[in-house]
Amino acid sequence: MLNKLNRFLLRTVFCLTLSFTISGCWDNRPVDYRALIFSIGFFPGHNAHHLQVLFQFPTPPAMAKYSKGAGGSGGSSAVENIMGEGRSLAQCFMQAQGKVSRDLYLGEIQTMAVSTQLSPPLLFRAINALNRTGTFDKTPFLYATTQSPSQLGSFHTAQNNFPALYFVDLFSCKHCQTDALGVRFWQFSSDTLTPGIDPYLPEVHVSSSGKEVSVNRVALYRHLHYVTTLNARETTTFGLLKGLARKVSIFIPKEQAALRNIHGSSTLRIEPNHGHIHAIFHITLSSTLQSIKTETETAQQLSQLSQEASQLLAHRAVAFLHKTQKLDVDPLGVGRQLDWRYPDTFRTLGSWHNEYPKISMTVHVTVRIDRMGDVK
Repeated sequence: MLNKLNRFLLRTVFCLTLSFTISGCWDNRPVDYRALIFSIGFFPGHNAHHLQVLFQFPTPPAMAKYSKGAGGSGGSSAVENIMGEGRSLAQCFMQAQGKVSRDLYLGEIQTMAVSTQLSPPLLFRAINALNRTGTFDKTPFLYATTQSPSQLGSFHTAQNNFPALYFVDLFSCKHCQTDALGVRFWQFSSDTLTPGIDPYLPEVHVSSSGKEVSVNRVALYRHLHYVTTLNARETTTFGLLKGLARKVSIFIPKEQAALRNIHGSSTLRIEPNHGHIHAIFHITLSSTLQSIKTETETAQQLSQLSQEASQLLAHRAVAFLHKTQKLDVDPLGVGRQLDWRYPDTFRTLGSWHNEYPKISMTVHVTVRIDRMGDVK
């Protein structure tokens, strides 16, 4: 009994120490004495058991200009990048803190980067530490990257030269990109802990010049283990199945026609039958006719285009689902849906990852052409 009590007290002291240490504020010091961390990144350390953390914060001159609405930083860098390394987030934080005079503060984090090379134990360690940090509000956008801290930290934008603000605007705007890819920290954490669904993250790639960034792909995880990155078409198909697609375009060779602005909703229904599970997706889409080989379109042509577009997108969706089954990842939450509706059946399956590759997949797509673009 005494040993259990001692272990409990040690854990309590450790958690309190961690919370105070990486909160960046032992007292109520003014904002002028703090470095507000806008972006944080997690990468493998030089030691296999070490975590390397990038802390990025605005410089005082840049913050002064931003607060006055003056915009950019006048040629100098608007942000500063500080690295810390250690076995825990607390050690990384303390090492980074020793490199700056102001107090590092984690209460304003807006974006978080996760290296695809990060091992599951290190990623768990980082996420668990942030979940225990009192000043961290769990709403920043999280994204994956294949690049090093120096490459990612070199990205500058014309938007006040603050990369964090650029990504927040990008991930918050559902109509600014093909898919609404923004994933919040709490969403990723929830998916890693919820049976029957695997997390995913948008993947960010910065150009060698540091002036361009691409966010048109999705990285798939099995719990906290990085599995693969989808290509652009697969990411679009994933968006259709999630009901997140916005500006999708397809070309239909037979009719020499193109549809754009394809968007709509997706629903998933699960049907268990004597131990066999059937997953059925219903996708309803609207689109705009962009071009056609004839100068004018008829009702019959529009009907034919709708049917062919529906078949084409359904074929892509089924192919994508089969790929996830081969990879044994369930980013669409088929298992979670089964658990919600048929909990007894879900429990009898044992390991969902052993069952997911065996289930039947059906996709029904209905594309409706409701607008005419600049048809030529």
